[in-house]
Amino acid sequence: TTSLIIALAIASLSSIIILLLKTVWNVILTDSRAVEMIIILIPSILFSAIYAIFHGALWGQSDYFNCGLTEFLEQIIRFILTLFFLHKVSEGFVAAKYTATAFNITCLISAIITMLIYLRKGKLNFKKGEYINVIKSAVPITGVRLANSLVQPLTTLIIPAMLIVSGYSQSEAVSSLGVIMGMTFPMLFVPMAIVGSISMVLIPTISSMMTKNDYKSIETNISNAVSISIFISMLFVPLYMSVGNLIGIVLYDNIMSGVMLQIASICVVPITICNLTGSILNALNLETKSFMNYISGSLVLLICLVIFTPLIGVNSIIVSFFASMSLISLLNMRKIKKAVPNIKINLVPLTFRYSLIVAPSSLLGHFISNICLHVFNNFFSAVLGGGIAIISVVILSKLLNIFDFKTLVDLISKKKYKHKSP
Repeated sequence: TTSLIIALAIASLSSIIILLLKTVWNVILTDSRAVEMIIILIPSILFSAIYAIFHGALWGQSDYFNCGLTEFLEQIIRFILTLFFLHKVSEGFVAAKYTATAFNITCLISAIITMLIYLRKGKLNFKKGEYINVIKSAVPITGVRLANSLVQPLTTLIIPAMLIVSGYSQSEAVSSLGVIMGMTFPMLFVPMAIVGSISMVLIPTISSMMTKNDYKSIETNISNAVSISIFISMLFVPLYMSVGNLIGIVLYDNIMSGVMLQIASICVVPITICNLTGSILNALNLETKSFMNYISGSLVLLICLVIFTPLIGVNSIIVSFFASMSLISLLNMRKIKKAVPNIKINLVPLTFRYSLIVAPSSLLGHFISNICLHVFNNFFSAVLGGGIAIISVVILSKLLNIFDFKTLVDLISKKKYKHKSP
């Protein structure tokens, strides 16, 4: 209830600021149509605030089915409404306004559904003293998201400017940025679709164990989650290394995006571990530490972009991102080990052991895909070569005893992630 009041207050204040500063937004955005779109979308701010609170409450109660159900329904409703509104619209800006309207209605329906699901077995109960607790916990997490929102536009300003300094024309700089940020980088976050579900289960579980001082179970859960996440992310590294060029052609008809994906595959593991360990720190009530680590990594990202872009061109984005995510991962893991001293996980040695089997698996997958190209098209060659590379990692992980597959089976069956009394 306290979170709902705070969220609605922030949403209302944001909406008022948008309306009062309409002329300022016109100057900043330089297009009155963009300002009109923002004003149309104001209701979604309020509806999303309601949805976020009740969805978070369901998550905190470990009601994962309804969490997933509400998100799934939201996507289905948005898809249907957007198709309905755009059915006979041909003019661009009218279509944009109709899409915004569909989004508003989707947010309203999602908020109502989520609220009704929660109120079936929960209730609202105001308690004055909770304001400080909620704000204290939420501010660092919000800080991470705000920092991310600021870093993204900064990178889109720094990279083209530095590329031009290194000899690119303006059109080449913008095109290169579009390829790597719009085509290549989204593929690097695909493993997070899997690891994100682990985080979703892990956070409420650890929070519950923290209140009962069940540190033994916390150690086991964190160790298993990190081990499984590294294994899952490592499956994607040889996939991208071996057939990344074909993936770029199949998905985007752009060979450059595929080649960049092959190079950027080294970022998959740091991205995955960075997101997972950040979630773990939040569950351990170390939100401020997570925020400070993220700020440190963001500064490294910006500094590396300024230094390396004139030297190695667009590849500096990969180097900078890898350095940033790796630093945040290591800092997060250091804080986790301090909070849970007996945790049995060493990121660097484990990652090194995996790298020894990723290299031959990638070469094997690339070799197979090149042979398949003589018989099959790009799609089937990518599937066969990438599949062989992934299977190779799985087999070598088992033979060399790098990964305990029992932990993965236990996670799927939810045995290890259920709370056990000490």
